[in-house]
Amino acid sequence: MNIKICPVCGNILDVDGLKVKDYSVSGEVFEICTCRHCTFSFTQPQPEPSAIGKYYQTEDYISHSDTKQGMVNRMYHLVRKKNTNDKLDLINRLAKKPASLLDVGCGTGYFLSACRQKAWQTEGVEVSDVARKMAEQRTGQAIYPSLDALTATGKQFDVITLWHVFEHLHDINASFLQLSQLLQPQGTLIFALPNLCCADALHYREFWAAYDVPRHLSHFNPSSLRRLVEKHGMKIEQILPMKMDAYYISMLSEKLKNAAFWGLMKAVWYGWQSNCRAKKDGNYSSLIYIIKK
Repeated sequence: MNIKICPVCGNILDVDGLKVKDYSVSGEVFEICTCRHCTFSFTQPQPEPSAIGKYYQTEDYISHSDTKQGMVNRMYHLVRKKNTNDKLDLINRLAKKPASLLDVGCGTGYFLSACRQKAWQTEGVEVSDVARKMAEQRTGQAIYPSLDALTATGKQFDVITLWHVFEHLHDINASFLQLSQLLQPQGTLIFALPNLCCADALHYREFWAAYDVPRHLSHFNPSSLRRLVEKHGMKIEQILPMKMDAYYISMLSEKLKNAAFWGLMKAVWYGWQSNCRAKKDGNYSSLIYIIKK
């Protein structure tokens, strides 16, 4: 499936892009194309929704499993605990409890479970059958298989979170409309997304792990996401850094380059450099966007 019209600004797309390999599953090569009008980037071609599932069939996709085998997976679980506490602090500042929260793309339910333990009224959405069952076991609640299934209930939420999820969705405009319908009038929408303009992306280029083609269909920077958000009558109120991602993504990127022991040292160095540069221009490896109606 080839995109011919930019979903953010509506202009015709006519550019070639950076060739990036799917290192996790298929070995296929895709392109990261960028709209010259609004700087939104996207994976080309994009697998059809009915075919995308096969590209997630790997134990390397950590958010859909709880494996701790290998250094990368162990590092992920160490960082996840700190990130979860940071996320809880953030949502507790944004809404007064009792409050309701929807976690879209909740994976195995780790964050959702942490929210329930802090007296949040929670719902979750997870398309992966395996991850959804694990989330239901962890949280003790039913998890919706799709946004469509949840939207049909008419429920609304004080906080909706998508932690590195929005970039996976096929129709970003339709998805944004659904999220808007699910959000209370005074509610808060939270996106965490890789930032295409960060220093580690510029350094690693086709080896930058956060491209993660073709699972990541959309690739945003602050400017292109702001344009999409405002297109739907909402606004970005605040942008926050995820500083640990620079190290984690750099480590994954070094792994894609088949780096040995020194790859870990390089990852720490380039992650630190990326964060240092981001102190000046705000372009951290991943960013959290606080969005309001």
